[in-house]
Amino acid sequence: MPDERAFTRELARFFGTPPDVMVGIGDDAAVVANRGAQSVLCCDPVVENVHFTAADPPNLVGQKVVNRNLSDLAAMGAVPDWLLVSLVLPRGYPARRRRALCNGIRAAARRAECHVVGGDVSTHDGPLVVTVSAIGHLPGRALRRAGARTGDTLHVTGPLGGSRLGHHLRFVPAIAEGVWLADEPRVHAAMDVSDGLLLDLATMLAASGGLGAEVLADAVPVSAAAKKRARGSGARALAGALGDGEDHVLLWSQAPGPLRAGGPLARAARQPIGRVVAEPGLWLLRGGRREPILPLGFRHEFGGAAPAARPRRDGTPRRVDRRTPPPG
Repeated sequence: MPDERAFTRELARFFGTPPDVMVGIGDDAAVVANRGAQSVLCCDPVVENVHFTAADPPNLVGQKVVNRNLSDLAAMGAVPDWLLVSLVLPRGYPARRRRALCNGIRAAARRAECHVVGGDVSTHDGPLVVTVSAIGHLPGRALRRAGARTGDTLHVTGPLGGSRLGHHLRFVPAIAEGVWLADEPRVHAAMDVSDGLLLDLATMLAASGGLGAEVLADAVPVSAAAKKRARGSGARALAGALGDGEDHVLLWSQAPGPLRAGGPLARAARQPIGRVVAEPGLWLLRGGRREPILPLGFRHEFGGAAPAARPRRDGTPRRVDRRTPPPG
């Protein structure tokens, strides 16, 4: 691998400098034109053996780290503008894999019409770590997790579950959908589904004052990958849709009733998958029954924190002991 300065010059040529970048890659910091009155910023890493494996194609790893950040911007109703990329490469990381990684980053940025304008590079005796900071702007208001109201219906922009069969590397962030939802006064709250539908829904409800929700089992859009992993078990496929994570679709709550016609949302995404209720907790409505359930999903453990609830061996969500209140 070339030394850091030579590699930085190589990256500057590779990513280029768009016209509205006054100072790009190669200086201590980038200087760019602000494209909106309000900037939206987020930062997300991917770590080998956590978010991907060494066997995964590096171009898809680069694509994933960009799109994870763009999905966060989409959940806020923002349009992406600039990216900062930090590469922590394993010592001796092959040049062809490095090029493929950068190709994936550039391809995802071009698809979203944003640009890499800086970052940093380092090597160490550890796994590959790629961190992207994304900067965007708001065409209108900012969507937030807080804001869901009792009686709101709940919706998602796409199918859920089974992401580890490849979707977690190939998803496309719902940027146009996020901007469209932010322009809808009836939409009250939104967020990116990254850790699992139920866990992220619980997060939204907690941010909205500790509300609860009922989820319609028959209305949850289950992906083909989740069904494939379930090997014919409808209960296991549903459990995957509820808790697998890394779906990177948008979850939102809105006042009951249809949104305006047109726009980028498919008809299926407009169908409610549940509703917000005043009583804290989560319930699954299935076969005429209302079952309390735990928020399935992925949680990073810090300081020995308990892992998120996982489904039973038969694939059905675990139920909450009726003697204790369901989690909110």
